[in-house]
Amino acid sequence: MNLIDLKYAGILSTRTERFVVKSNSPYRANLRCPICGDSKTSKSKARGWILEKDNSAIFYCHNCGASLPMRKLLERVNPALYQEYVVDMALERTLTRTPREAIKPLDKLTMKQPKFHPSSSPLRKIQKISQLRAGHGARDYVMRRKIPTKEHYRIYFVPKFAKWVNSMLPGKLDRENDKPRLILPFLDKTGRMFGFQGRSFDPKEKLRYITIMLDDDFPKIFGIDKIDFESKYYIVEGPIDSLFLHNCVAMAGSDGNTLGVENPDNGVFVFDNEPRNTQIVDKMDKCLKRGHKVCIWPSNIVANDINDMVLSGFKAAEIQLIIDQNTYQGLQGTLELSHWRKC
Repeated sequence: MNLIDLKYAGILSTRTERFVVKSNSPYRANLRCPICGDSKTSKSKARGWILEKDNSAIFYCHNCGASLPMRKLLERVNPALYQEYVVDMALERTLTRTPREAIKPLDKLTMKQPKFHPSSSPLRKIQKISQLRAGHGARDYVMRRKIPTKEHYRIYFVPKFAKWVNSMLPGKLDRENDKPRLILPFLDKTGRMFGFQGRSFDPKEKLRYITIMLDDDFPKIFGIDKIDFESKYYIVEGPIDSLFLHNCVAMAGSDGNTLGVENPDNGVFVFDNEPRNTQIVDKMDKCLKRGHKVCIWPSNIVANDINDMVLSGFKAAEIQLIIDQNTYQGLQGTLELSHWRKC
């Protein structure tokens, strides 16, 4: 991270509550949000994060949804410190650029708020599975997958996926042979949609999953709106799998890093049960090397993912118990992974 942002992150560490540096490369620091104050009832909650992105510091709060570069954060919470930051940045540019370039306005790194607020969200134009009549094809599909009824309100049905996507992002998808899909929206704590995943009903579809981010500066994670990072939580690969576990988010195609999650020490990474898949094995190995907890499935489990385990007869509570009993960390995790990949 650039030295100016690093300097002011250090200054903030003495002026904000519960500031803890989690890692230095890349830089990650956890703190109580100085914008919303996190929680009035719990002094232990710390849902603000300063994260390194493109050699700069980005602030993100999982409670109020604030998303700002360091410059804007200081401007909002400490105007005097902000003025010092502007001077330091200008001096830095003067030293590294020609005088003509140095007098140009400072570049702005903008992390936009999610484009759609709940009151204007495109989700209002489509139906939740819980709103569909009995016998509707999409509702029957969800029922056949044995997705818990209490989670049906989190899944949507769109009859023409490309048309709906293009209403938000004109020209994004080809509308030829437009087909229906399930929609699993990515929402922040305030209910704003910053992305979504569309799942095909056709198992032979070339692109069964299409993930679209409305703002690439937000983490590609499903379930942030429901998660309690202060308690033990689970991080799975697919959004549908996350609906079976208590306090669970899904990486939705990300590579298994912790960008966008809080208190990673409380998390357990649960990858698909595919020991012959080198990509999954590599992701598990990286998580263990970072010091995270990882579920390594026992050899008697043959289903590839949590939904398939449910379809094969396991109850969600049983699966969660299996995960808890087969969670590893550190050297023991590395040894277990070595055995598992040979299964």
